[in-house]
Amino acid sequence: EIDLLLARAYGPSDPAPADSPQPLHDPELNARSFLLRVAGRLVSYAGVVHFPLVHAGCTFSAAGLSSVATDPAEQRRGYAQRVVRAASAYIADSGVDLGIFTCAPHLVAFYQEAGGWQPAPAVSLIGNSAPGALASNTLGVVVLLRLFSPRARAAADALSHGVIDLNFPPGRFI
Repeated sequence: EIDLLLARAYGPSDPAPADSPQPLHDPELNARSFLLRVAGRLVSYAGVVHFPLVHAGCTFSAAGLSSVATDPAEQRRGYAQRVVRAASAYIADSGVDLGIFTCAPHLVAFYQEAGGWQPAPAVSLIGNSAPGALASNTLGVVVLLRLFSPRARAAADALSHGVIDLNFPPGRFI
């Protein structure tokens, strides 16, 4: 059902082979789903993924929004704002050190308003250190960041400048 919503919102993705369907989120990311239904129909979704983030010699617990979507026929009704607000509050209350993810430039103001996310223009986020890995600067997306713990706030300068490697498997990004 979530896959169908994502296809309506973003267009169909490359189908996985029938004998090996792929999960929406890597199981290692301990994803949580936030859904909004209207009259029993899924109209908006936001995922939250969790992962360790090693940066500047420190390991931080991190979380980020993933696969946020609203049915195009249901947009401009506040549904996405509701799921993003709930998912962002969950992240803030979950005990992680920081929240980080990317979005299209035209969505920055939405995420600022709905979840308190702030752009980190001096950060380049990379999926991993392999040549050709997905990267925020080549994808044309904006890195959004919130620092929650005292540890993360103490490392604010390092976390808000430079390259941050997610150390994800090839082809994965947030």
